Amino acid sequence: MSSTAASTLPPEVDRQLEGLAPAELAVSVPTYNNVATVSLVLEAIRAGLEKHFADVSAVLINADAGSSDATVDRFADAGLPLVRATHAAPPAQLATVPFHGVPGRGAALRLSVDVARRLGARALVVLEADITSIDAEWLERLLRPVLERGADLVMPVHARHRYDGTITNLVLAPLVNALYGRRMHQPLAGARALSAPLLDRLAADQRWPPPGRAMTDLWIEGTAIAEGFAVHEARLGQWRVESKTRTTDLPTMVAQTLGAVFTLMDSYEDLWLPTVTSAPVPTEGAPAAPTGEPVRIDVERMVGAFRRGLSDLGTIWEHVLTPETWGDVLSLETDDLARFRFPDELWARAVYDFALGHHHHVVYHDHLLRSFVPLYLGRTAAFVLATRARDAAAAEVALDAAAAAFERQKRYLVERWR
Repeated sequence: MSSTAASTLPPEVDRQLEGLAPAELAVSVPTYNNVATVSLVLEAIRAGLEKHFADVSAVLINADAGSSDATVDRFADAGLPLVRATHAAPPAQLATVPFHGVPGRGAALRLSVDVARRLGARALVVLEADITSIDAEWLERLLRPVLERGADLVMPVHARHRYDGTITNLVLAPLVNALYGRRMHQPLAGARALSAPLLDRLAADQRWPPPGRAMTDLWIEGTAIAEGFAVHEARLGQWRVESKTRTTDLPTMVAQTLGAVFTLMDSYEDLWLPTVTSAPVPTEGAPAAPTGEPVRIDVERMVGAFRRGLSDLGTIWEHVLTPETWGDVLSLETDDLARFRFPDELWARAVYDFALGHHHHVVYHDHLLRSFVPLYLGRTAAFVLATRARDAAAAEVALDAAAAAFERQKRYLVERWR
C-alpha cells in the first residue's frame, strides 16, 4: 500500500485499508438511496472487470451520503474487495438533492481520490449508482485511455436524442467549454476516469471546493486542463437514469447546474480567465445511435413561457442584461412561431450577462438563476424550430455554431468581469 502522504481519511476507512493489498484499479460508486438500481451497476462493474481486466487487481469504493434504504448492503454481493464509508452531506442537499443525485458528492470524490492513492491505484473510475444503461463495456472505454493511451481524465459522451439534455447542449457545455478552452460534450456528466498523476495533483491541492457546493466535478476538469493534463472523452452509448432523488423540477435543476458553473467562475478565476483559445478533446469509440424514444417538445408553450418572462421578469432581466442585450431580447419576434429566432451571438451574450450578474451580485442569486428559465425555454424553442425538419447531423452543426458563438463572445465576458 502506498504511503505517499499523511492520511486525511476517516479512522474507519484507514482500518479497512490496513487489511487490503495494493490495487491497480479503484472503482468508486457514490450512493444515496439507490437500492433499486445499484445492483445493476455493480453487476456491470463485475462483468467489466472479468471481461477486460481479469488479471488486474481492483477495489470497489462506496461513499454513501447516509442512505435510509438497503443501498450499502448491496455492495457486499459484488464479490470484490470493498472500502465503504459514509461521507459528509450538507443538510440543505439532503433536503433538495443536487442534480447529480448524491448529496455531498464533492466529499465522496475527495474520499475516493484519497483511497485510490492509498491503494497505489494506476487509475480511479467513478460511476453513478442510478444509471441503468450501463453495461460491461463502460469500464473498458473509460479506463483504457488512462492505462494505455496517456489520458489523465476521461469524460463520457452519451448518445441522447437531440432534444434531450438541452440544458447541457445549449447552456452548460458551450459555457464551460468556452471558459476552459476544451470542447467537451457533457462536462457535468458524473462518470469519469482519472490517472494516478492527476490523483496526486488533486490530493495535494488545498483549494478543493468547500462542502455544500455542487461544483467539484467542474473544478477537477478545470484543474486538469489548466495544469496541462491530457483530457479525453469516451463514447459510452445511451444514457438512462432511474432515480428517486434527482430533482425533476426545471427551475431547481437550472439553478443547481448553472449556479454550480457561476460559483466556480467566482471562486476559481485562474482556471478560466487566462484561456483565449479552444481545442477539441480526443474522443474514442464509435458513435452510438441516440435513443429512438420520442422527446415531446411543446414549442408553443416554451415561447409562451418566454413571452411571459418578458413581462413578469422584465424588472430582473433589465438589471441583469446590458441595455444592448436587453433591447435585442425585447425585439425578438414572439407572436409568430414561424418567425421566432434567437441568434447565437445574442444567446451567448445573455448567458454571459447572467454570469456577470451573479458575479457582481446585481440580484439575489436564487432569483437570478430561476429567472433564467424562461430565457432558456425561449432559446430551446428557437433551436427546435430551426432543426426539427432537418436530420441529426444538421442539428449537431447548429449546436456547434452556438458553441462557437460562446467562444467568440468570451472577450465580452472577460472585459466586464473585473
